[in-house]
Amino acid sequence: MSLRALRVAGAALLVTTVVAACSDNQEPGTESAPPPPETSVIDFGVGVDPAYSPIYLADQQDMFSEAGLDVTVTQYQEGTGGLDAILAREGQVTASTESSLLNRATRGDVKGVAVFSQSPDFIKLVVRDEVAEVADITRYGVVPGTVNEYATNKVLDANGISRDAVEFVNASPAEMPALLQRGDVDGYIMWEPWPSRGVAGGGKILLTSGDVGYVYNLIIGVDGAWYEANQEAVQTLVATIGDACEQITADPSVAGTATETAIQVPAAEAVELLSGVQCQVRDFTDDDLQRYAEIAQFQQDSGIVTEPADPTSVMIRGVA
Repeated sequence: MSLRALRVAGAALLVTTVVAACSDNQEPGTESAPPPPETSVIDFGVGVDPAYSPIYLADQQDMFSEAGLDVTVTQYQEGTGGLDAILAREGQVTASTESSLLNRATRGDVKGVAVFSQSPDFIKLVVRDEVAEVADITRYGVVPGTVNEYATNKVLDANGISRDAVEFVNASPAEMPALLQRGDVDGYIMWEPWPSRGVAGGGKILLTSGDVGYVYNLIIGVDGAWYEANQEAVQTLVATIGDACEQITADPSVAGTATETAIQVPAAEAVELLSGVQCQVRDFTDDDLQRYAEIAQFQQDSGIVTEPADPTSVMIRGVA
């Protein structure tokens, strides 16, 4: 089915600081939800950046329907939108970073079923031009509870800087380039296209997440109870995204075209932004789970969640 319009109003706007901060600190189990309704229609929530290109491609080429699936792809300003739709029983499948999925898994029955994208370079630290090194950064732009906050912590740890020694300015990803240009923040470490937008406004790239030991993963997530009743459909969906990744690996230009159609990022720019990103559907590894446990512990230590998620129970192995 065709891609829905970007949800940018009301509760779907999860990018505001108050909503993000409050929702990310809810205690697990504070709200009971009814079991997911039986449905053959799959609502697949995604974010709005080139990293979601295999899902855009599968949707635009009717690959889901050809595989016998009735999938509607819904765009949210952030990948967390699809996770929150699952928690609200409004969606069944989503794609998000491992950090966001672990966060939401403390609040409801959200499971990960496969990795479909990873890179040490897609997340970058962009800074004001006059900033020469990490030690010069006193104000970081942060999206609370997201991989951006985790990556910020990795930058500080790698440079021996305490969180108490810097200021965090909470904002949405789309606000970061303007904050940098105005000097309201000295830098932010974010996924594309926001670093490139910051560079276009006069900033520069200081390092990538790989430089501080972090290779981000994008994960296909599902409503856990819905998955139990629809395992065959999930395996088919995962395999379909794998087919889309194979197309992109063989010809990166198709990712650019799909991204331009979906989110109006020029195709050539999207291909450039995706350089170094590995689009491949795969199962979770022991190393993945160890890294996810570190992220979950960071979320508890930072007060983002009251109890860390257990990656060994959140991530379902053997689907991919």
